Amino acid sequence: MNTTKIIEFGGIITLDDMSHLDQSSDPSFILDDLKEDLFQASFPLGQILDIGWYPEFCERGCFIVALISEQNWDTPIHLENASTWKELERAIQNALEKISQKAKTLSSEIKTK
Repeated sequence: MNTTKIIEFGGIITLDDMSHLDQSSDPSFILDDLKEDLFQASFPLGQILDIGWYPEFCERGCFIVALISEQNWDTPIHLENASTWKELERAIQNALEKISQKAKTLSSEIKTK
């Protein structure tokens, strides 16, 4: 997993059990490493990007990419499933776009005050 974009968006990585995984193989070949808590990054404006495999260690599982705002884990502002590494990269990009949108909205609100 390329964390460069996450860092460029102002993310501070607080958990990374993903980057060392073999992302050239199908996730089903590394089930022993696929758990609920794989990656987490904190962003300005109280946002958290959380990635895990649900249900953990299960062949029928999938990656879940959740964007949490203001510690509201019950209602993510973005939630996306991914079954492959390519789908996961796209889901992460979609979450980063949400982060960018919120920052732009806040910036516009500040300028109009």
